[in-house]
Amino acid sequence: MSKVILVTGGSSGIGQAIATQLAREGHTVYATSRKSGSSQGLSFSMLQMDVTDQSSVNAAVQHIVTAHKRLDVLINNAGLGMAGPLESSSDQEARTIFDTNVFGVLNTCRAASQYLRETKGMIINITSIGGAFGLPYRGIYCSSKFAVEGISEALSMEMRPHGVRVVIVQPGDFKTNINSNRLNAASIDHTVYPEFEAVLNQVNTEVSAAQDTSVIAKAVARIVMKQKPRLRYRVATPLQRLSLFLNSVLPGRLFEGMLSRHYGIRPPKR
Repeated sequence: MSKVILVTGGSSGIGQAIATQLAREGHTVYATSRKSGSSQGLSFSMLQMDVTDQSSVNAAVQHIVTAHKRLDVLINNAGLGMAGPLESSSDQEARTIFDTNVFGVLNTCRAASQYLRETKGMIINITSIGGAFGLPYRGIYCSSKFAVEGISEALSMEMRPHGVRVVIVQPGDFKTNINSNRLNAASIDHTVYPEFEAVLNQVNTEVSAAQDTSVIAKAVARIVMKQKPRLRYRVATPLQRLSLFLNSVLPGRLFEGMLSRHYGIRPPKR
């Protein structure tokens, strides 16, 4: 059955891939961008919507409901990346990330919930493997995704009596423009954190060599059509999925040491 679907952060990257795949499968898809964008040449409709502005979110959702009399699926994909030592991250930088990654999800869920209850629809929140464990120099980003994981788990129970299914999708690395769009802490003392640039370069290299976004787009398209989806799906390489498993079974310090060595972070010499 064709569904009416809203995808936030749909102008590029994972969001655009998801919107394209869903439209290809016959769904009516609206993708949003903070800046107004043209739908010309696209298989889905673009809407201007700022997820950090509740009135902007309300207007976009109302536009869809007015046009189609329903909303079946909300996919929260809009997000910002950030890198930098926690010590060097300002309140304003952290708030910028949380405004989009966390409050943006709250804003869209608030606006869409009443319509999703009517259709017994679905909410899919795109988080990250970094929402399962912290990554060095990405503490602000990871904590924002941790927050969405908790929000999603609670929301799933709250919406269950209304027949609305809430799903968490944890992507690993995918080849997107996140490297160029990532916010970096403005004031970093490189004498204190000399390994920061090497870690950031490694992160950028891993993203540049990552899987194509069509992989996660197809996975999300399958989830949309499930009557009884799982709470959580992990769309990542075997090694990244293994890291999630190891995090759940190994002692915390052992896993921390393994992750630190992966990024070339060594303890001080005694």
